[in-house]
Amino acid sequence: MKGVIKVFLRDLGRLKKNLIAMVIVVGMCVLPALYAWFNIAANWDPYSNTAGLKVAVVNNDKGYNLEDIYELDCGKQVVASLKENAKIGWEFVTEKEAKDGVYSNEYYAAVIIPDDFSENLVSFVTGDFKKPVVSYYVNEKINAIAPKITDKCMETIKSSIDTSFVSTLTNTAATFINASEVSIKESEDEMIDKMLKNLETVKTDITAYQSSISAFDSTCDALNEILKENKELIPTLETTLDDSQNIATTSKNAISSMKTTSSQLTSTVSGIITSMDTLYDNVDSELKSAFTDIENKAEGASEKLTNITSVNQQIIDVNNQLKDALQGLADGMGVDISKLTDKIDEANQKQQDIIDKLTETADTVSADGEMPADTQTEIESLVSQGRSAMTNIQNEYDTTTKQTIDKSVESVCTTMDDVSALCTSVSSELPKISSAFDSSSSAIKSIKEAMSATSDVLTTMTDKVTSIETVLNSIKDDDTLSQFLGNILSNPQDLSEFISSPVSVDENSVYPIENYGSAMSPFYTTLAIWVGGIVLIAILKTDVKEDDKLKNIRPSAAYFGRYLLFLSLGLIQSTIICLGDLFFLKIQCNHPFLFMVSGWISSAIFVLIIYTLTSAFGEIGKALSVIILVLQLAGSGGTFPVEVLPEFFQSIYPFLPFSYAINAMRETVAGLYSNYYVVDILKLFIYVPFALLLGLVLRKPLINVGRFFKKRLEDSHLM
Repeated sequence: MKGVIKVFLRDLGRLKKNLIAMVIVVGMCVLPALYAWFNIAANWDPYSNTAGLKVAVVNNDKGYNLEDIYELDCGKQVVASLKENAKIGWEFVTEKEAKDGVYSNEYYAAVIIPDDFSENLVSFVTGDFKKPVVSYYVNEKINAIAPKITDKCMETIKSSIDTSFVSTLTNTAATFINASEVSIKESEDEMIDKMLKNLETVKTDITAYQSSISAFDSTCDALNEILKENKELIPTLETTLDDSQNIATTSKNAISSMKTTSSQLTSTVSGIITSMDTLYDNVDSELKSAFTDIENKAEGASEKLTNITSVNQQIIDVNNQLKDALQGLADGMGVDISKLTDKIDEANQKQQDIIDKLTETADTVSADGEMPADTQTEIESLVSQGRSAMTNIQNEYDTTTKQTIDKSVESVCTTMDDVSALCTSVSSELPKISSAFDSSSSAIKSIKEAMSATSDVLTTMTDKVTSIETVLNSIKDDDTLSQFLGNILSNPQDLSEFISSPVSVDENSVYPIENYGSAMSPFYTTLAIWVGGIVLIAILKTDVKEDDKLKNIRPSAAYFGRYLLFLSLGLIQSTIICLGDLFFLKIQCNHPFLFMVSGWISSAIFVLIIYTLTSAFGEIGKALSVIILVLQLAGSGGTFPVEVLPEFFQSIYPFLPFSYAINAMRETVAGLYSNYYVVDILKLFIYVPFALLLGLVLRKPLINVGRFFKKRLEDSHLM
């Protein structure tokens, strides 16, 4: 300890004997204070002097007449409000002057209100929504902070426009409604009655919905029962399908037999009709013979004519049998052969006419012995007509009836094939149908549950509607609505002011600071103290040399002895800085003594760090002190909150001595909270053991490295 004191006292004695050294020491003590004071004074209250920032304003707004009801000139209102705002140096110029001024650095910014500003502001009235656009030009080259201030002014202008618009719109609407208040009061009961009627309709609809749900629920029950019954019928249906398939097969065989029979029948019919021609040939032959005998033997001719009628009767009988047979086949096949039967009936009538005429002629010949004139010709004509009628039967049968019967038989056979295939297909699908019945039953159950929930919701809605009806009836019975309209609309101006600015802010400053300079004083004071340490190591030497009075000085005694000199000068620097802040600049400080203490402790620790780095590394140590200063300027949160800094600076923030020195001084300036001040001071002392470890233990091997660099620098004859 004696060695430390001896080194310190020797250093003081040398300063006293050298006037130039004393002057330089005094300068070193005052210079850091000037650095702090000038910066604090320059930033004392910059936001109260923003009137010097020139911002150009151009108003091209032509205004707008809102359907001859209200005339709006928002641009004029904005200009009027800006003229009352002295916080910025507003310059009202032309558009060309404004733009040229921004580019030439005459104006920091320019605000240009377009000619359709008011018109677009009320464009919602016409349904054609167009947002009004205000052009804003800002010169970011002049200064880094000025654009932020002018941007804030632009936000103020926008807020002023919004407030003015809402106020004007509300005032106009309230005035119009207030003028119609009597009409509103007169229609109040009518309006409530209409609402009650609508609510009653809603209740009716809800009731109808509930009835529908109930009916649907019953339908679901019935459907579920049907599904159950149908599922139980599936085994029976399987048996029925088997029987149906057998029946279809049997029917198909029967139809096939019928087809054969039909073919045989048609062949027979064709043969019968063909045989008719033979009979008619016989009739012709017998008639000619009879007509010949009339001249020779009248009695024999009469008998022959009578015998011919039997052939005609035979033809009628055959036709009737043919008709019955074909009609039976047609009825079995479901075929219409009415045209053929009509032709058979017509042919039979022709045969009957022949029979009647022959009988009449036979009687005449028998009685008179001769045949009346033209009788032969008449009979031959009737026979010819009869033959023609039989030919018609043949043609109708061949061209239509036979084809229809054959086609019907083929269709029935095809149908029986389809029925058989259908039975087979349905039989294979019956298990799937049973599964579908089960799924349908499950789905119906889910639907019933959903309908039940819906019914509960509708019941709740009915209760709500009833409650609303009760409230409306109570409103109808008193003058609540009229009082509401009267209170709200009686003063449109007050209403518009309230709507345009419904919320007022009750600002409560916690730890208020009078001005920006006081708020920045912790940062600039801490910075000046560190700069003071750098000034000391730039002027004073850290090496301790022996002389006649001091020999064999221990490294630790030399380290602490010279540090005492640095510490003393550092404390003088911090005292001058802090006292100047308090009494020269008169910063706000709630705890002056603690402010001084934080300055002294910061100085002692900063000087220790800087002195140790220089004594251990020499010139490199000085450079490290400057590097640490630069890092602390950016990363200590002295100007901007640490949360807005880049990630790198946020990560190094806890390791910087500035962080805790600045926080401790802020506590003394604005007000103490809990033990924050003590904690920040104690955190500063964490750097002491690291500095002592470097200065006492690691310093000796590092000195040679420092001397090597110093020697190399001196060899350059430049450093």
